Amino acid sequence: MDSKDLEDWDEARYLELNSYFRVRIQILLDADPHIKQLMEEQQSLQLSDLINQLSVEDQQLWHEFLQLDSIKLHIDMRNHLEGKGTPYNPRDGFASSDDEDEDRPHVW
Repeated sequence: MDSKDLEDWDEARYLELNSYFRVRIQILLDADPHIKQLMEEQQSLQLSDLINQLSVEDQQLWHEFLQLDSIKLHIDMRNHLEGKGTPYNPRDGFASSDDEDEDRPHVW
């Protein structure tokens, strides 16, 4: 990843979009008739099934979120390899359960 891409990292925006999509996806799962039908027929869903049900504006926000998520992953991996930040573990990824507090929402 280019260092210019890393300059685009905006943690506040990442957390905002993460929280927004947690709620938005839950609403789709609870109320969207197409999603409910897919779950009844297939008993499973793909992320693309959910994203396809979002509005065009939400799909653009999703694209922005994925770009930020890619930058976050790159930064987390680099920090892990350099021995900085929270070490990776299979249960929590690059986060730790200690990172959760009232000021920092849990991210997916």
